[in-house]
Amino acid sequence: MKRFTNKATRLAELSLPMLLLAGSAYAEPNLPDYEQLAERPAVEKSILVAKGKFTEEESAPKPAKTRKRRRLEPIANVSEYEPELAEPRDDDEFESDFTSERISQPEKLRNTITADSIDANTDELAVEEPDEEIAVEELVGLEAVTFHGITPGVSLRSEVLADWGDPASGDTEAATLHYQFEGLHSVDATFAKDRLKSIAIGLDKPLPTSEMIASLQLEGCRPVTVSDAKKSVFAQVYPERGVVLTLSSGAGMVVASDEGTETLEEQVSDVLLETINPAAFLLRAKETARGNLSQSIADLEQVALMDRGSAEARRRLSDYYLSVGKAITAERYAAEAVDLEPNNHPNRLQWVKCLSQLARYDQAVDQAKKVLESSDVKPMDKARAFEEMAQLASLGSSDVSQRAIPLHTKAIEIADKLANSDNTDLRHAAQCLLIDAHLAIATQIAQGNFQDKNRAVPQWIERASGLTEALIDEDSAYLPRRLQVSVSALAAATNLDKPINPNLWIEEAEQTVTLLETEISDRLTCSQFDWQLGLAYLHAADIEHVRSQAASAKRFGKMAEEKLSELSRQRDELPDTGYTMGRLYFQIGAVYAIHEDDHEAACQWYNQAAELLLNPVPVTTLAVPQQHGDALVSMGVSYWRTNEQDRAVELTLAGVDLIEQAVDSGLLSSVSLAIPYENLSAMYQALGKEEPASRYQQLARKISSGRNLDSSPK
Repeated sequence: MKRFTNKATRLAELSLPMLLLAGSAYAEPNLPDYEQLAERPAVEKSILVAKGKFTEEESAPKPAKTRKRRRLEPIANVSEYEPELAEPRDDDEFESDFTSERISQPEKLRNTITADSIDANTDELAVEEPDEEIAVEELVGLEAVTFHGITPGVSLRSEVLADWGDPASGDTEAATLHYQFEGLHSVDATFAKDRLKSIAIGLDKPLPTSEMIASLQLEGCRPVTVSDAKKSVFAQVYPERGVVLTLSSGAGMVVASDEGTETLEEQVSDVLLETINPAAFLLRAKETARGNLSQSIADLEQVALMDRGSAEARRRLSDYYLSVGKAITAERYAAEAVDLEPNNHPNRLQWVKCLSQLARYDQAVDQAKKVLESSDVKPMDKARAFEEMAQLASLGSSDVSQRAIPLHTKAIEIADKLANSDNTDLRHAAQCLLIDAHLAIATQIAQGNFQDKNRAVPQWIERASGLTEALIDEDSAYLPRRLQVSVSALAAATNLDKPINPNLWIEEAEQTVTLLETEISDRLTCSQFDWQLGLAYLHAADIEHVRSQAASAKRFGKMAEEKLSELSRQRDELPDTGYTMGRLYFQIGAVYAIHEDDHEAACQWYNQAAELLLNPVPVTTLAVPQQHGDALVSMGVSYWRTNEQDRAVELTLAGVDLIEQAVDSGLLSSVSLAIPYENLSAMYQALGKEEPASRYQQLARKISSGRNLDSSPK
């Protein structure tokens, strides 16, 4: 039987002193007291106040006095509430005081990060190199354009002089040599260390772009447009050929005719032929990233090949690869970017994201601290570092996790001041961080032990939704953020005591993906959206299970399988992808076991889930110890009822092993072990094994009586 080792299930210990420091010593000395935030005048440039959404109205939830657990059968309860959708509020007012006290402090027992270093565990948690490679668009062959026998980046000064003769000025050693060619206004050859760098050609009169493209044989190349501050296109760049076509500002448009159809066409006034260089590929990668990751990644890979010192290309590659689940590849590029530019904070923060996704939590905390401790860190980078620390803290032990919401509030406080900046990029970055932080707080309240979380969670989701819609109104390229809100709302709803009807959130997620995929044809880009939609279906299946809507739970589960099963192979560099698929198969099987009492059908799904759930997995936002252990124990019941006793005991022991380690690490209360111990005792009793049956029964009684466990079964 596979036993869970401590290394496999315990997180990298984010040490408590690290996160306590993050919550205090790193605070800016001139930040206002949290208790004063709600009293700021509305004229202050705060997006939270200016949007008219977040004035103080109701106090936040207080810590619950007793812990309520949601379990899946036989560790499951089915909701006794009538299904109800969380409808949007009619009023626009919410509290603007984001103090941890206002939000409410969790009790000590919350699911978060423990304290052993993961460095010793990396061998067990390492993901094998994947067999599946993502499809990246191949570039057209690189070939600079030759003009009158001379090629930029290839020809030498001596060759230019031999072919073209002396320049008009007679100075053959000048950095730029000026020539006159028939039919052209001017030809200027510029050199770098006696090698031709570029040829600037001024046309006598503007020519249609199609004519120039044909003349220079650019038909198979993909251009990138360059715009001025007014968003007026003034040039087209062809990176593979080293060509820049400058569009005429005065000649206007010409009519081009093709087989009876006429179209308006721009005209070219100047042509620049230059050495093929990485800057052009980087420019095109930036322009195409939102709509075509395949093309953008291909361009960035070319930049990385041509310019081994380009940290920006490596940071962007890391970001794009991480977005499609290639976390190991992403981490490699992020680490390279940091090596190249150690003082660049965005590079280091990208590395933090990768380390966190790979469950290398100690390293992630270490790198985030370096940003926070830097004397020259910009406010936006500091806000991002606080948000990363908050996300890490939320995965820790009970003591560490109490720092998560205060860290989120620090990130919100800084980003709020930047969210109305005149700088568009900075404003959008701050708004995105506010969305992330609000959704994270909603999820943490839902997962925690709070009073009134059925009221508080929708408020935080609504705040995030309002910020998202304002951002989309300003720039429709942020439409994927609406999908993020939908998926996060459903994820939070799985932990509410009073479950919502998931259908409206599902409809919003589906409509958003349809809109995105209508505009975007690149499958790699769309794979991000399909994965998120699959997770939305998974969460909806969980919600419908709790609401006793068996048919709907099965339908959503199978829709999730259709979306996730193929994409999971692309995302196999993430440590919790296998767990997510195992959790999905378990969820579908649980519907058959609990609602239809069909354990044969349940075990058909459990057979797919078992090996995936028996594999060690670190705690992540998707892989939660309580759900993981409960799933194994619940599966054991169905196998027992189908007379597969050995398999039943194996899975129940594995679930107990996992839950025990989570209890030892402060991630769960010992109460979590009561039902698993009872199950094991009953199984061993039926098998005639009196000693283990008695031992587990005694442990279960200790928990029921409130006594501490002296020992755990081996």
